[in-house]
Amino acid sequence: MLRAFYAAALTASTVLWLPPAQCQVDDPQVQLWDGAIQGDTSAMAAALTGGAVIDSLDTRRNRNGRRALNWAAWYNQVPAIHFLLGRGAPLEARNHTGFTALHHAAEAGSLEALQALLAAGADPQAANAAGRLPLETARRKGHEAVVTVLEKAIGSPKANQ
Repeated sequence: MLRAFYAAALTASTVLWLPPAQCQVDDPQVQLWDGAIQGDTSAMAAALTGGAVIDSLDTRRNRNGRRALNWAAWYNQVPAIHFLLGRGAPLEARNHTGFTALHHAAEAGSLEALQALLAAGADPQAANAAGRLPLETARRKGHEAVVTVLEKAIGSPKANQ
């Protein structure tokens, strides 16, 4: 009897501690943000069909907020970036601190995402609310490959040496 109780308790606690990626998400908005984080374009498509707003600001994990495109940029999810842009996600949308998706790619060192955003027309000279460019953000974080790409994109004299 005691063994059955422990088995049931273990099963219940296992279910309660599943990682978010394995849990069912009923909220289309959450599904969109999490789909962008995971690069799951099928989940994002279902979320948009279910009523998610493509440019809504997610403040669950960061009080400054990130949109689905920002999450995809942060996690270097290039197919998700293409998906979101193809469905109207604003390329230059900002969070509470003025970060665009390009700022988040630069901050995270997400080189492929940064290149995809630049190819889509993201402005490498867009300053955040503190007046910092994505280039300065990448430099502060030590992402040298990202710095090189951004220097080229803005025509920095250092890039021409």
